[in-house]
Amino acid sequence: MWLPENERRLLQAYYDKIGEHDKEEHFFLKDLLQFIKSNLSFDKPPSSGEDMKAYSNELSKIVVANKVLEARKLIILREGQHNNYSSSSSIPVKLTLTGYDLGRKYNSWLSRSGLWFAEYKDHWFWLIVSFLGGIIGALIVNWLSK
Repeated sequence: MWLPENERRLLQAYYDKIGEHDKEEHFFLKDLLQFIKSNLSFDKPPSSGEDMKAYSNELSKIVVANKVLEARKLIILREGQHNNYSSSSSIPVKLTLTGYDLGRKYNSWLSRSGLWFAEYKDHWFWLIVSFLGGIIGALIVNWLSK
């Protein structure tokens, strides 16, 4: 299964930090910001209103990714923690067996590229065929023009 980037990065981070399935770890929402794709850098909470809005948007990406990961049964969030998100709140997360296995696959570059190729194999098949066809076509044109 190939997940969108933020979900994939969060699942990989949970795998790295937790290390086994059915073990609960607590994560601060602000500490998870480093694992999602963002154009912004927040070493400390922002002070201005515009920065606070951008900071809230980044935190909401984590909330959405967690909800989607839980809906796919890759992680388990403790009951009552679904709507209790603030930057300083602690989120208890458990990896399911499926989430642990997928996180392990995302942790290795070779396994991750295999998952990606399996998802998009038909696209790549035609890309490779068209590339080889272009090379053969260029060689035939070159040979005929001599």
